[in-house]
Amino acid sequence: MAGKSPKGPGYIYIFVNETNPNEVKIGLSINPVARRKQLHSTGTAKPMYIHSVWEVPNMKEAETIAHEVMKGHRVNPKREFFHLVPEEAALDLETPHQHFGGHDLADEYIYTIAGLIEDAWEYCDIDYTQVKGNTYY
Repeated sequence: MAGKSPKGPGYIYIFVNETNPNEVKIGLSINPVARRKQLHSTGTAKPMYIHSVWEVPNMKEAETIAHEVMKGHRVNPKREFFHLVPEEAALDLETPHQHFGGHDLADEYIYTIAGLIEDAWEYCDIDYTQVKGNTYY
């Protein structure tokens, strides 16, 4: 983020793993498109796709709250990757979690999670604006 403070204005994003729609990344960036490209070159086998983006006045504060909403879903405590259906819950599903319903069902889960994140931001008086369509990406 060269020279920009994570406590400053920017974006919170949800990226979805193209090969495993049960895995998402929730993070902050001043440029989600560049961040997506950077992740593909350093951390993912295939590019993740951008599902949701919000503009916020304090990226770090908004990200911390979003991560708190997803705390039981974290893949690795040191990374910002989350399972939509945590491994423990996946054991109760009839189908294995990596094939829990594909991208269509992932969209439903993410829609619900995005609503929970927005509710948490509202509760904490965090201003946000959801970026729609191809406005940013």
